[in-house]
Amino acid sequence: MRIYRPHSFFALLLTGFLLVSLPLLTALYSSVQILDGLMVQSNVAVYRSVDMVTSSRKVAELLQDEERKARVYNVLGDPAQLLELNNTHLDIEKALEYLLSFKSDEQLPQLIEELKFKENHILAVLNKDAAGDPELIKEEQEQVLSLYKDLTSLARSIEKSSNQLMLDEVEALKLKVNQDKEKLIWQASRLLSFTVLLIVIFMALISRPIRQINKGIERLGDGDFTTPVDISGPKDLHDLGKKLDWLRKRLTKLDKEKIKLVAHISHDLKTPLASIKEGASLLRDELVGPMNSNQKEIVEILDKNCLKLQKLIENILNFNMAQARDIPSEKNQIKLDELIGEIVADQRNSILARNIELDIKLGTMEVYGNRNQLRTVFDNLVSNAVKFTPDQGIIRIRLKIDGKHAHCLVEDSGPGIADEDRSQIFSPFFQGKRSEKAVVKGSGLGLAISKEYVQNHDGSLRLLASKKGARFLVTLPLSG
Repeated sequence: MRIYRPHSFFALLLTGFLLVSLPLLTALYSSVQILDGLMVQSNVAVYRSVDMVTSSRKVAELLQDEERKARVYNVLGDPAQLLELNNTHLDIEKALEYLLSFKSDEQLPQLIEELKFKENHILAVLNKDAAGDPELIKEEQEQVLSLYKDLTSLARSIEKSSNQLMLDEVEALKLKVNQDKEKLIWQASRLLSFTVLLIVIFMALISRPIRQINKGIERLGDGDFTTPVDISGPKDLHDLGKKLDWLRKRLTKLDKEKIKLVAHISHDLKTPLASIKEGASLLRDELVGPMNSNQKEIVEILDKNCLKLQKLIENILNFNMAQARDIPSEKNQIKLDELIGEIVADQRNSILARNIELDIKLGTMEVYGNRNQLRTVFDNLVSNAVKFTPDQGIIRIRLKIDGKHAHCLVEDSGPGIADEDRSQIFSPFFQGKRSEKAVVKGSGLGLAISKEYVQNHDGSLRLLASKKGARFLVTLPLSG
């Protein structure tokens, strides 16, 4: 199944915005629904409570009215009064039936049934046929009229029960509010977590092609033209990656042409230089005739500059070859401690002439690599240390094993490297401000060549921080 890929970076941003907004809109809709439900429930509870309280009070008022009419009838015996009494009885029954329609606890229906029973008994006695002894009938009516006390008490109990039911409705509403509040918080937390997850995913989707582009440009800036530039993501950024990869291939071709050009120029320079050097040698050896002291001095200057120019051409060639990473080089097992010892021995005359102290500790180890390239690396580092160390200074060299790597530290007691020069110290032809204090001037290619050669061996060459002098650390993988 093909993963959806937006056609543009803007489409990716828009998709991310919509998907991130979706949980928030869902949370908003859910909140509105919950609030609507609470509002409906609260309205129902309010109306229900008001109806119950109103109905219970109406029952109490009707009972008072009925009692008054019953006592008047008992005294006067007026049939019209009895008719009004029966009408009030019907109103009381309707009010009681309305109260029974509400869902309530068992207490309220029991009270209503008891009140109805006693109230019906009173009405039955009052509506009894008047045939018989009037005194007995009047006495019986007065006895049942005393039941209105119980009815009044029952009406108060009904009203109290209605009030309690109203309080229960309020408590139920509070409980519902708390439940809905917890539900809303739970939903909001889940949706928020989902939103955060979507934000993280889209941040990764958005930042990934940006990082790939940035990394590809950095590699091109560092001169790595072998690693393809592959950008995954929206189509427009993918197309940009293709253009960067085309640029990489173009730079690779130009780099190869540059290497060839430098090699040809260096070779063409060496031919006339060899003739000049040979001519200077003939003059110095007086094979073409004797020379006076001034002529000998000029020939000596000419010979020294020929050597300097030859060294510069060789450095250019070495740097050119160091950058040609696609050219295979012969690699063998190399005893690194012996190689460094040989290089130090070659510098012995310069060290002794300037009374420089050597502090060397070399551990025994082997690396797999090209001997000539590694010799150039350590020769450049040791030569620079000798070059910048003042008379009676000190040079320290440490070679030890750290895990699966060999670490070689070369440190001198010279003027060191200025802070503003540290970032460019490995750039070709760069010479720092403090190079003026060097005993011998260089071409500025030694460290650039060394770094390229070390990288060819999957190692690293770093300039370490130091209070005095320069400290360089070479890291190479051990063989085996």
